Amino acid sequence: MIKINNPTVINTLYKIINFSSFSNSTGTLTPIQFGPKDNEIPFVVKKTLITQGMKESDVRGDHTHHKMRQVLIVITGECDVELDSGKEKLTITLSKLSEGLLLEPYLWHKMKNFKKNTILLVLADTVYDEKDYIRDYEEFKKLIQK
Repeated sequence: MIKINNPTVINTLYKIINFSSFSNSTGTLTPIQFGPKDNEIPFVVKKTLITQGMKESDVRGDHTHHKMRQVLIVITGECDVELDSGKEKLTITLSKLSEGLLLEPYLWHKMKNFKKNTILLVLADTVYDEKDYIRDYEEFKKLIQK
């Protein structure tokens, strides 16, 4: 279940996607589909990243993008995702395969507090382009003030 540390924060730069999930005696099926519905990823995936082997003290991400949209899904384990719009901050805990976190451009994000054996899947709408990354927080703050 996704836990939000401050549910009163309103931010249009992220969205929680609740994927359908079907269980029976042989296991659980969670289809991750693409389309306009609330329980679908709203873009065509052009890049897939899988991160694993993180220690609880590790921090991943710690950047934002000019154009790229992405969805974070915890395959197994749990991690916190710190979001920062430059004006508001909140932390979302990802812990279920049936829940994804859609991140829009210009939303600073970092993943941390990884539980043992966490595997994080990232689906993105663009291929890798270093020019799309904003890795300096002060530069990010200046860009969002414009």
